Amino acid sequence: MSNPRLLTAGVALIALALPFTASAAGTLDEIKRTQTFKIAYRADTPPFSSLSEAGDPQGFSIDLCRIIADHIKAAVGLDDMKIEYVQVTAQDRMTAIAEGRAHIECGTTTNTLSRQKIVDFSNLTYVTGGSLMTTADSGIRSASELSGKSVAVVEGTTTQAALNKFLSDSVIDADVKLVKSHVEAIEMLLGGEVHAIAGDRATLFGLGIATGDTSKLRLTDDMLSYEPYAFPVPRNDADFRLEVNRALSDIYRRGQVGRIWEKWFGSFGIKPTRLLLVLYRLNAFPE
Repeated sequence: MSNPRLLTAGVALIALALPFTASAAGTLDEIKRTQTFKIAYRADTPPFSSLSEAGDPQGFSIDLCRIIADHIKAAVGLDDMKIEYVQVTAQDRMTAIAEGRAHIECGTTTNTLSRQKIVDFSNLTYVTGGSLMTTADSGIRSASELSGKSVAVVEGTTTQAALNKFLSDSVIDADVKLVKSHVEAIEMLLGGEVHAIAGDRATLFGLGIATGDTSKLRLTDDMLSYEPYAFPVPRNDADFRLEVNRALSDIYRRGQVGRIWEKWFGSFGIKPTRLLLVLYRLNAFPE
């Protein structure tokens, strides 16, 4: 004879499990149903994610995600699929994924444990660190020389947290000005409103190149943080995350990532670091 209490408990457990099962396949099902792949991007993080003169999203991360889009199209069995670009900021990029406004965010987002409460992440796509950019004549050679100086940093970024911790730990009295975008920060630096701006080194490099005259700017040598980039994707959706990672692993195994790197960084005379090369080797998972 069956136990009514056990039967009731079993039904309840199944009911609780159903939403998670639906969620696991939800993104791929939605893409197939709508024939649309929604890519979130930021307009202020060259050379990873920015806008071209024609107003189209472009950059290292954007190119990776376009290849991912081709893989997803084949994975769900579509002959044709539209890519819809959703512009986000440093402040709302996580909620854009969590709320379903985009399927993936392709930019310069650091994978952190606190962010994993909101979204899941792809395998790593880049690694860099937080640093400072100053004007060439500022005399500031490291973050330890920020006492009495002003520094701009984008609100809601890991660099903001790293900068605040460094200043607090080092007992440095600097005037930290929070801004909404990297474009706002570089404009303040060039306009003399701040002595330095803080950000990921790779992003600061791209901002400097975008000004057209890097001779007026310099990067400090110190590193405020470790920033492993990955693409945010919907939480608890293992099937979609797997297809994203399949695409990335294939890009790394076939050497496509090197050609994309050369396109966005090679013309400026810089080479990938040994750490970055190891990252791509370690994330080239076999099928």
